Amino acid sequence: MVRLLPLILVLCVGCPMGDDDDSAPGVVYEYPQGDAADTEPNDSAATAQALGVLGSGYRLTGLATACGENGTWDSADVDWFSFSPASADPFTLRLEMWGGDLDLAVFDSAGDLLVDGAESGVADEELSLALDPMATWLMRVRCWQGNPSSLWRLRLQ
Repeated sequence: MVRLLPLILVLCVGCPMGDDDDSAPGVVYEYPQGDAADTEPNDSAATAQALGVLGSGYRLTGLATACGENGTWDSADVDWFSFSPASADPFTLRLEMWGGDLDLAVFDSAGDLLVDGAESGVADEELSLALDPMATWLMRVRCWQGNPSSLWRLRLQ
């Protein structure tokens, strides 16, 4: 006896999406709408998108419109965000990506690097840290290599 399993299709109106050219042509991947979305211009620490106070469960979605090439970041889409954590408790930032090798880093308000999660490959990245909730911090998401229109979602856990 052969059992047929039902096919479930989930649609998300207004979600960023892309066609997965790497596996099954025509398969569309989507991230659910986040609490906020990447908004240009936010290409430098000086023009960082202000996210405000972030607590557990916060989700930020974005689209890397260009990736680095030929061993440089010159053509890469670089997105900056400013934020304050809701508390001094440790938390994890998880960068989930589709279609590219994206990297996450956290900086102090002066732009000095605190931690860089850059790893080669397209695996998700995680940074665990505790920050002063009375200060403003910066995050940077940039695409090292991949397809134009690489999707990403950043979750605070």
